[in-house]
Amino acid sequence: MSVYEKIVKLVREKPIYGEILKRAVEIEKNPPNDFIKKYGWEWHHVQAMPPHLVKLVSEGIIIITYKSRNYTHYKLADLEETERALKDLGIL
Repeated sequence: MSVYEKIVKLVREKPIYGEILKRAVEIEKNPPNDFIKKYGWEWHHVQAMPPHLVKLVSEGIIIITYKSRNYTHYKLADLEETERALKDLGIL
């Protein structure tokens, strides 16, 4: 199953993921600083609880780009496909 198909299925089942992914797209398209541009965003940037992000990682929709004892940074696995799915769902 493609990233596009996974997003469509997941957002239809649980719309909260659409809002999380929308914020992730916005941050990745317009990163607030070079650190986020390079390493990715954290849970609080997209206003998502870590269990939601774990689900997105396990589905292959986002990837962990940096992990330490204190921080975990993420990026979308495929920005273009995520954007396309959210547009088709009427979220973007």
